[in-house]
Amino acid sequence: MLGFMSPRSYIVLGSVILLISLSWFGWWAFGRSPADQIRDRQQAFLLALEERDWDDVKAMLTDDYADDYGHDRDSAVQDAQQALGSFLSLTIKPEIVQLQAVPGLAMVKMKIRVEGKGLGISDMVVAQVNSIEEPWFFHWHKKGPWPWDWRIVQIHNDGLHVPQL
Repeated sequence: MLGFMSPRSYIVLGSVILLISLSWFGWWAFGRSPADQIRDRQQAFLLALEERDWDDVKAMLTDDYADDYGHDRDSAVQDAQQALGSFLSLTIKPEIVQLQAVPGLAMVKMKIRVEGKGLGISDMVVAQVNSIEEPWFFHWHKKGPWPWDWRIVQIHNDGLHVPQL
């Protein structure tokens, strides 16, 4: 059927497809709720940790990241590299307990379990994380107009005791 269409029909069809694509992107970028955007960003952050993509992990933390363990952005990524770097395979299994989001601010409360195989301290990391009963808190701020502009300003867990590596 497409072989018998006139050049003008191709232009019209292409224009319709372009319009539909732009409409979908507009909805995806600006029409989704902050909660939907945060779910996507939280999933992307955990995936970056699983893949040990430290550039992505660092990019998802704000420049002024600070937590109760004395980490700034750089030291948090360095400690994560030490803790997770020896894994050959790593799977993070999250369970969102609570998600609160308003334009510009969000908090995700979730339980996390990990599975993985590796060398060095990987077994200790799995045991430590999986023994924590308290949920993790991820505090997010949106730093720009796009859905991917959400950044983590703090990660906290009352049950986490960070050993010196």
